Amino acid sequence: MEKAKLKGYCLVAAFTVVLYLGLNNLDKVFRAVQVLYGLLTPFIIGLVIAFILNRPMGFLYRKVFAPLCSRKGTRWQAAAKPLSLVCTYLLLAAALGVCVSIVAPQIGASVVQLGKTDYLSRLQSIANQVFEWVDLSPEILSEINQQLRAWVEKLMGFLISSVPQMLDFLVSFGGGIITSVISLIVSIYLLLSKEQLLSQLSRICRAFLPAKQAQKLSETASISVGIFNKYLMGQLTDALIVGVVSVVLLSIFRFPYAMLIGVVMGVTNIIPFFGPFIGAVPGVLLILIFGNPFKALWYILLVVVIQQIDGNIIAPRIIGGSVGLPPLWVLFAVTVGGGLFSVPGMILGTPCFAILYTLLARAVRAREGAAPVKGEGTPPV
Repeated sequence: MEKAKLKGYCLVAAFTVVLYLGLNNLDKVFRAVQVLYGLLTPFIIGLVIAFILNRPMGFLYRKVFAPLCSRKGTRWQAAAKPLSLVCTYLLLAAALGVCVSIVAPQIGASVVQLGKTDYLSRLQSIANQVFEWVDLSPEILSEINQQLRAWVEKLMGFLISSVPQMLDFLVSFGGGIITSVISLIVSIYLLLSKEQLLSQLSRICRAFLPAKQAQKLSETASISVGIFNKYLMGQLTDALIVGVVSVVLLSIFRFPYAMLIGVVMGVTNIIPFFGPFIGAVPGVLLILIFGNPFKALWYILLVVVIQQIDGNIIAPRIIGGSVGLPPLWVLFAVTVGGGLFSVPGMILGTPCFAILYTLLARAVRAREGAAPVKGEGTPPV
Protein backbone atom coordinates (compact mmCIF):
# COMPACT_ATOMS: atom_id res chain seq x y z
CA MET A 1 0.00 0.00 0.00
CA GLU A 2 2.81 2.38 0.85
CA LYS A 3 4.48 1.68 -2.50
CA ALA A 4 1.24 2.39 -4.32
CA LYS A 5 0.80 5.68 -2.48
CA LEU A 6 4.42 6.66 -3.15
CA LYS A 7 3.98 5.85 -6.82
CA GLY A 8 0.83 7.98 -6.96
CA TYR A 9 2.56 10.91 -5.27
CA CYS A 10 5.48 10.68 -7.72
CA LEU A 11 3.12 10.70 -10.70
CA VAL A 12 1.24 13.73 -9.37
CA ALA A 13 4.51 15.58 -8.70
CA ALA A 14 5.87 14.75 -12.17
CA PHE A 15 2.62 15.89 -13.80
CA THR A 16 2.69 19.13 -11.80
CA VAL A 17 6.27 19.88 -12.86
CA VAL A 18 5.51 19.15 -16.54
CA LEU A 19 2.36 21.31 -16.40
CA TYR A 20 4.27 24.19 -14.79
CA LEU A 21 7.06 24.05 -17.39
CA GLY A 22 4.52 23.84 -20.22
CA LEU A 23 2.53 26.85 -19.01
CA ASN A 24 5.72 28.91 -18.62
CA ASN A 25 6.86 28.03 -22.16
CA LEU A 26 3.63 28.06 -24.12
CA ASP A 27 5.22 29.59 -27.23
CA LYS A 28 7.83 26.82 -27.41
CA VAL A 29 5.16 24.18 -26.81
CA PHE A 30 3.02 25.56 -29.65
CA ARG A 31 6.01 25.66 -32.01
CA ALA A 32 6.87 22.08 -31.12
CA VAL A 33 3.26 21.02 -31.73
CA GLN A 34 3.27 22.78 -35.11
CA VAL A 35 6.49 21.07 -36.15
CA LEU A 36 5.16 17.71 -35.00
CA TYR A 37 1.89 18.30 -36.85
CA GLY A 38 3.78 19.17 -40.04
CA LEU A 39 5.76 15.96 -39.81
CA LEU A 40 2.70 13.82 -39.10
CA THR A 41 0.35 15.48 -41.62
CA PRO A 42 0.79 12.82 -44.37
CA PHE A 43 0.14 10.05 -41.84
CA ILE A 44 -2.93 11.84 -40.42
CA ILE A 45 -4.37 12.36 -43.92
CA GLY A 46 -3.56 8.75 -44.82
CA LEU A 47 -5.34 7.57 -41.67
CA VAL A 48 -8.43 9.64 -42.57
CA ILE A 49 -8.47 8.26 -46.13
CA ALA A 50 -8.11 4.70 -44.86
CA PHE A 51 -10.84 5.26 -42.27
CA ILE A 52 -13.28 6.53 -44.94
CA LEU A 53 -12.43 3.80 -47.48
CA ASN A 54 -12.41 0.97 -44.94
CA ARG A 55 -16.18 0.51 -45.05
CA PRO A 56 -16.58 0.28 -48.87
CA MET A 57 -13.53 -1.95 -49.04
CA GLY A 58 -15.00 -4.22 -46.36
CA PHE A 59 -18.29 -4.36 -48.28
CA LEU A 60 -16.52 -5.40 -51.49
CA TYR A 61 -14.46 -7.97 -49.58
CA ARG A 62 -17.42 -9.59 -47.82
CA LYS A 63 -20.01 -9.44 -50.58
CA VAL A 64 -17.95 -9.84 -53.76
CA PHE A 65 -14.36 -11.01 -53.62
CA ALA A 66 -14.30 -13.27 -50.55
CA PRO A 67 -17.14 -15.52 -51.82
CA LEU A 68 -15.78 -15.37 -55.37
CA CYS A 69 -12.21 -16.27 -54.40
CA SER A 70 -13.34 -19.01 -52.01
CA ARG A 71 -15.04 -20.77 -54.92
CA LYS A 72 -11.85 -20.53 -56.97
CA GLY A 73 -9.80 -22.41 -54.39
CA THR A 74 -7.32 -21.71 -51.61
CA ARG A 75 -4.82 -20.03 -53.92
CA TRP A 76 -7.29 -17.26 -54.68
CA GLN A 77 -8.35 -16.60 -51.09
CA ALA A 78 -5.25 -14.52 -50.35
CA ALA A 79 -6.06 -12.31 -53.36
CA ALA A 80 -9.50 -11.28 -52.05
CA LYS A 81 -8.24 -8.38 -49.93
CA PRO A 82 -5.84 -6.89 -52.57
CA LEU A 83 -8.60 -7.14 -55.19
CA SER A 84 -11.02 -5.34 -52.85
CA LEU A 85 -8.42 -2.64 -52.22
CA VAL A 86 -7.75 -2.13 -55.95
CA CYS A 87 -11.45 -1.91 -56.79
CA THR A 88 -12.04 0.54 -53.93
CA TYR A 89 -9.35 2.90 -55.20
CA LEU A 90 -10.57 2.48 -58.79
CA LEU A 91 -14.05 3.56 -57.67
CA LEU A 92 -12.50 6.52 -55.83
CA ALA A 93 -10.50 7.45 -58.96
CA ALA A 94 -13.64 7.18 -61.10
CA ALA A 95 -15.56 9.47 -58.73
CA LEU A 96 -12.71 12.00 -58.76
CA GLY A 97 -12.55 11.73 -62.56
CA VAL A 98 -16.24 12.56 -62.85
CA CYS A 99 -15.75 15.56 -60.57
CA VAL A 100 -12.73 16.79 -62.53
CA SER A 101 -14.28 16.28 -65.97
CA ILE A 102 -17.86 17.43 -65.31
CA VAL A 103 -18.19 19.36 -62.07
CA ALA A 104 -14.87 21.24 -61.95
CA PRO A 105 -15.10 22.87 -65.45
CA GLN A 106 -18.58 24.23 -64.74
CA ILE A 107 -17.54 25.54 -61.33
CA GLY A 108 -14.39 27.05 -62.86
CA ALA A 109 -16.40 28.79 -65.58
CA SER A 110 -18.80 30.13 -62.97
CA VAL A 111 -15.94 31.46 -60.83
CA VAL A 112 -14.32 33.13 -63.88
CA GLN A 113 -17.61 34.77 -64.81
CA LEU A 114 -18.10 35.92 -61.25
CA GLY A 115 -14.66 37.52 -61.34
CA LYS A 116 -15.60 39.57 -64.43
CA THR A 117 -18.85 40.88 -62.98
CA ASP A 118 -19.38 44.51 -62.03
CA TYR A 119 -20.95 43.89 -58.65
CA LEU A 120 -21.45 47.56 -57.86
CA SER A 121 -23.70 48.16 -60.85
CA ARG A 122 -25.57 44.92 -60.17
CA LEU A 123 -26.19 45.82 -56.55
CA GLN A 124 -27.21 49.34 -57.45
CA SER A 125 -29.66 48.00 -60.06
CA ILE A 126 -31.22 45.68 -57.50
CA ALA A 127 -31.32 48.45 -54.92
CA ASN A 128 -33.01 50.81 -57.40
CA GLN A 129 -35.70 48.20 -58.10
CA VAL A 130 -36.34 47.79 -54.40
CA PHE A 131 -36.36 51.56 -53.88
CA GLU A 132 -38.93 52.00 -56.63
CA TRP A 133 -41.25 49.61 -54.84
CA VAL A 134 -40.66 51.24 -51.44
CA ASP A 135 -40.72 54.82 -52.84
CA LEU A 136 -37.89 56.35 -50.75
CA SER A 137 -36.80 59.99 -50.88
CA PRO A 138 -33.77 61.03 -53.05
CA GLU A 139 -31.68 61.92 -49.98
CA ILE A 140 -32.07 58.42 -48.52
CA LEU A 141 -31.36 56.88 -51.93
CA SER A 142 -28.12 58.86 -52.22
CA GLU A 143 -26.98 57.84 -48.76
CA ILE A 144 -27.73 54.16 -49.40
CA ASN A 145 -25.83 54.29 -52.72
CA GLN A 146 -22.81 55.72 -50.90
CA GLN A 147 -22.98 52.91 -48.34
CA LEU A 148 -23.15 50.34 -51.15
CA ARG A 149 -20.09 51.86 -52.81
CA ALA A 150 -18.20 51.81 -49.50
CA TRP A 151 -19.07 48.14 -48.93
CA VAL A 152 -17.99 47.15 -52.44
CA GLU A 153 -14.71 49.06 -52.06
CA LYS A 154 -14.02 47.22 -48.81
CA LEU A 155 -14.80 43.90 -50.49
CA MET A 156 -12.44 44.66 -53.38
CA GLY A 157 -9.75 45.72 -50.93
CA PHE A 158 -10.14 42.43 -49.10
CA LEU A 159 -9.84 40.49 -52.37
CA ILE A 160 -6.73 42.41 -53.39
CA SER A 161 -5.13 41.86 -49.99
CA SER A 162 -5.83 38.10 -50.38
CA VAL A 163 -3.68 37.84 -53.52
CA PRO A 164 -0.39 37.27 -51.60
CA GLN A 165 -2.04 34.48 -49.62
CA MET A 166 -3.20 32.86 -52.86
CA LEU A 167 0.35 33.08 -54.21
CA ASP A 168 1.66 31.42 -51.05
CA PHE A 169 -0.88 28.67 -51.58
CA LEU A 170 0.30 28.13 -55.15
CA VAL A 171 3.92 27.99 -53.97
CA SER A 172 3.04 25.34 -51.39
CA PHE A 173 1.07 23.33 -53.95
CA GLY A 174 4.13 21.30 -54.89
CA GLY A 175 4.62 20.28 -51.29
CA GLY A 176 0.93 19.37 -51.20
CA ILE A 177 1.41 16.94 -54.08
CA ILE A 178 4.22 15.17 -52.20
CA THR A 179 2.07 15.04 -49.07
CA SER A 180 -0.83 13.59 -51.09
CA VAL A 181 1.35 10.85 -52.55
CA ILE A 182 2.71 9.89 -49.12
CA SER A 183 -0.81 9.96 -47.66
CA LEU A 184 -2.05 7.68 -50.42
CA ILE A 185 0.75 5.18 -49.74
CA VAL A 186 0.04 5.31 -45.99
CA SER A 187 -3.67 4.67 -46.56
CA ILE A 188 -2.94 1.65 -48.78
CA TYR A 189 -0.62 0.18 -46.15
CA LEU A 190 -3.14 0.76 -43.38
CA LEU A 191 -5.97 -0.90 -45.30
CA LEU A 192 -3.85 -3.92 -46.21
CA SER A 193 -2.32 -4.37 -42.75
CA LYS A 194 -5.07 -3.16 -40.42
CA GLU A 195 -5.52 -6.54 -38.70
CA GLN A 196 -1.81 -6.85 -38.03
CA LEU A 197 -1.55 -3.26 -36.76
CA LEU A 198 -4.57 -3.67 -34.47
CA SER A 199 -3.12 -6.91 -33.12
CA GLN A 200 0.20 -5.18 -32.38
CA LEU A 201 -1.55 -2.30 -30.59
CA SER A 202 -3.59 -4.76 -28.56
CA ARG A 203 -0.45 -6.66 -27.53
CA ILE A 204 1.28 -3.41 -26.51
CA CYS A 205 -1.71 -2.41 -24.35
CA ARG A 206 -1.85 -5.81 -22.65
CA ALA A 207 1.92 -5.76 -22.08
CA PHE A 208 2.16 -2.32 -20.45
CA LEU A 209 -1.28 -1.87 -18.86
CA PRO A 210 -3.19 -3.87 -16.25
CA ALA A 211 -5.78 -6.23 -17.71
CA LYS A 212 -8.71 -4.12 -16.53
CA GLN A 213 -7.25 -0.89 -17.95
CA ALA A 214 -6.41 -2.60 -21.26
CA GLN A 215 -9.99 -3.87 -21.49
CA LYS A 216 -11.42 -0.39 -20.82
CA LEU A 217 -9.11 1.14 -23.42
CA SER A 218 -10.18 -1.48 -25.96
CA GLU A 219 -13.87 -0.78 -25.28
CA THR A 220 -13.34 2.98 -25.56
CA ALA A 221 -11.52 2.56 -28.88
CA SER A 222 -14.31 0.31 -30.17
CA ILE A 223 -16.97 2.87 -29.21
CA SER A 224 -15.00 5.72 -30.78
CA VAL A 225 -14.39 3.90 -34.07
CA GLY A 226 -18.02 2.83 -34.28
CA ILE A 227 -19.38 6.34 -33.72
CA PHE A 228 -16.93 8.04 -36.08
CA ASN A 229 -17.52 5.39 -38.75
CA LYS A 230 -21.31 5.68 -38.69
CA TYR A 231 -21.26 9.46 -38.40
CA LEU A 232 -18.76 10.22 -41.18
CA MET A 233 -20.17 7.69 -43.66
CA GLY A 234 -23.71 8.83 -42.94
CA GLN A 235 -22.91 12.53 -43.24
CA LEU A 236 -20.90 12.08 -46.46
CA THR A 237 -23.64 9.98 -48.06
CA ASP A 238 -26.32 12.45 -47.01
CA ALA A 239 -24.28 15.40 -48.28
CA LEU A 240 -23.74 13.66 -51.64
CA ILE A 241 -27.47 13.03 -52.05
CA VAL A 242 -28.38 16.61 -51.07
CA GLY A 243 -25.75 18.01 -53.46
CA VAL A 244 -26.94 15.92 -56.42
CA VAL A 245 -30.62 16.67 -55.76
CA SER A 246 -29.86 20.39 -55.37
CA VAL A 247 -27.92 20.56 -58.66
CA VAL A 248 -30.69 18.71 -60.52
CA LEU A 249 -33.53 20.85 -59.14
CA LEU A 250 -31.64 24.12 -59.60
CA SER A 251 -30.89 23.17 -63.20
CA ILE A 252 -34.51 22.17 -63.90
CA PHE A 253 -35.82 25.49 -62.59
CA ARG A 254 -33.05 27.37 -64.46
CA PHE A 255 -31.42 29.10 -61.52
CA PRO A 256 -28.11 30.82 -62.31
CA TYR A 257 -24.90 28.99 -61.35
CA ALA A 258 -26.83 25.80 -60.53
CA MET A 259 -23.72 23.61 -60.36
CA LEU A 260 -21.77 25.99 -58.11
CA ILE A 261 -24.67 26.63 -55.73
CA GLY A 262 -25.62 22.92 -55.57
CA VAL A 263 -22.07 21.84 -54.79
CA VAL A 264 -21.82 24.44 -52.01
CA MET A 265 -25.15 23.21 -50.58
CA GLY A 266 -23.92 19.61 -50.62
CA VAL A 267 -20.54 20.33 -49.05
CA THR A 268 -21.91 22.51 -46.27
CA ASN A 269 -24.60 19.91 -45.51
CA ILE A 270 -21.84 17.88 -43.81
CA ILE A 271 -22.05 20.37 -40.92
CA PRO A 272 -24.95 19.45 -38.60
CA PHE A 273 -27.63 22.08 -37.85
CA PHE A 274 -25.90 25.14 -39.31
CA GLY A 275 -24.71 23.57 -42.59
CA PRO A 276 -27.92 24.12 -44.60
CA PHE A 277 -28.10 27.77 -43.52
CA ILE A 278 -24.42 28.37 -44.33
CA GLY A 279 -24.85 26.73 -47.74
CA ALA A 280 -27.96 28.75 -48.58
CA VAL A 281 -26.37 32.18 -48.03
CA PRO A 282 -24.03 32.17 -51.11
CA GLY A 283 -26.92 30.96 -53.29
CA VAL A 284 -29.21 33.75 -52.12
CA LEU A 285 -26.52 36.37 -52.78
CA LEU A 286 -25.68 35.02 -56.26
CA ILE A 287 -29.32 34.80 -57.31
CA LEU A 288 -29.98 38.29 -55.95
CA ILE A 289 -27.08 39.67 -57.98
CA PHE A 290 -27.60 37.72 -61.21
CA GLY A 291 -31.32 37.11 -61.00
CA ASN A 292 -33.99 39.06 -59.14
CA PRO A 293 -35.46 39.20 -55.63
CA PHE A 294 -38.43 37.04 -56.62
CA LYS A 295 -36.15 34.28 -57.88
CA ALA A 296 -34.18 34.51 -54.63
CA LEU A 297 -37.41 33.92 -52.72
CA TRP A 298 -38.14 30.88 -54.91
CA TYR A 299 -34.63 29.63 -54.16
CA ILE A 300 -35.20 29.99 -50.40
CA LEU A 301 -38.46 28.03 -50.77
CA LEU A 302 -36.61 25.32 -52.73
CA VAL A 303 -33.92 25.08 -50.02
CA VAL A 304 -36.61 24.71 -47.34
CA VAL A 305 -38.28 21.90 -49.32
CA ILE A 306 -34.96 20.09 -49.89
CA GLN A 307 -34.02 20.35 -46.21
CA GLN A 308 -37.45 19.15 -45.09
CA ILE A 309 -37.15 16.10 -47.34
CA ASP A 310 -33.60 15.51 -46.13
CA GLY A 311 -34.41 15.98 -42.47
CA ASN A 312 -37.57 13.86 -42.42
CA ILE A 313 -36.92 11.17 -45.05
CA ILE A 314 -33.30 10.89 -46.26
CA ALA A 315 -31.23 11.60 -43.14
CA PRO A 316 -33.22 9.36 -40.73
CA ARG A 317 -32.81 6.39 -43.10
CA ILE A 318 -29.10 6.97 -43.79
CA ILE A 319 -27.80 8.45 -40.52
CA GLY A 320 -30.56 7.50 -38.07
CA GLY A 321 -29.32 7.54 -34.49
CA SER A 322 -25.70 7.10 -35.52
CA VAL A 323 -24.32 9.29 -32.75
CA GLY A 324 -27.10 8.79 -30.21
CA LEU A 325 -27.16 12.45 -29.14
CA PRO A 326 -30.32 14.43 -28.43
CA PRO A 327 -30.72 17.51 -30.71
CA LEU A 328 -29.82 19.90 -27.88
CA TRP A 329 -26.43 18.25 -27.35
CA VAL A 330 -25.78 18.14 -31.11
CA LEU A 331 -26.38 21.90 -31.22
CA PHE A 332 -24.09 22.34 -28.20
CA ALA A 333 -21.34 20.21 -29.79
CA VAL A 334 -21.50 22.07 -33.11
CA THR A 335 -21.47 25.48 -31.42
CA VAL A 336 -18.59 24.73 -29.05
CA GLY A 337 -16.59 22.83 -31.68
CA GLY A 338 -17.00 25.63 -34.19
CA GLY A 339 -16.01 28.24 -31.63
CA LEU A 340 -12.84 26.36 -30.70
CA PHE A 341 -11.71 24.87 -34.04
CA SER A 342 -13.74 26.65 -36.73
CA VAL A 343 -15.18 24.48 -39.54
CA PRO A 344 -13.34 21.23 -38.58
CA GLY A 345 -14.71 21.65 -35.07
CA MET A 346 -18.25 22.05 -36.40
CA ILE A 347 -17.91 18.81 -38.39
CA LEU A 348 -16.09 16.68 -35.81
CA GLY A 349 -17.54 18.21 -32.65
CA THR A 350 -20.67 16.03 -32.79
CA PRO A 351 -18.95 12.59 -32.88
CA CYS A 352 -16.35 13.68 -30.29
CA PHE A 353 -19.07 14.82 -27.90
CA ALA A 354 -21.07 11.65 -28.67
CA ILE A 355 -18.11 9.56 -27.51
CA LEU A 356 -17.93 11.49 -24.23
CA TYR A 357 -21.70 11.22 -23.87
CA THR A 358 -21.65 7.44 -24.39
CA LEU A 359 -18.74 6.87 -22.02
CA LEU A 360 -20.40 9.03 -19.36
CA ALA A 361 -23.68 7.12 -19.76
CA ARG A 362 -21.87 3.79 -19.36
CA ALA A 363 -20.03 5.08 -16.29
CA VAL A 364 -23.31 6.28 -14.73
CA ARG A 365 -24.93 2.89 -15.32
CA ALA A 366 -21.90 1.16 -13.83
CA ARG A 367 -22.12 3.41 -10.76
CA GLU A 368 -25.81 2.64 -10.44
CA GLY A 369 -25.04 -1.06 -10.60
CA ALA A 370 -26.73 -1.63 -13.96
CA ALA A 371 -25.02 -3.26 -16.92
CA PRO A 372 -24.52 -1.11 -20.04
CA VAL A 373 -27.47 -1.59 -22.37
CA LYS A 374 -28.33 -0.29 -25.80
CA GLY A 375 -30.69 2.63 -26.23
CA GLU A 376 -31.62 5.54 -23.99
CA GLY A 377 -29.81 8.00 -26.25
CA THR A 378 -26.56 6.09 -26.43
CA PRO A 379 -25.25 4.50 -29.62
CA PRO A 380 -24.86 0.74 -29.76
CA VAL A 381 -21.43 -0.64 -29.02
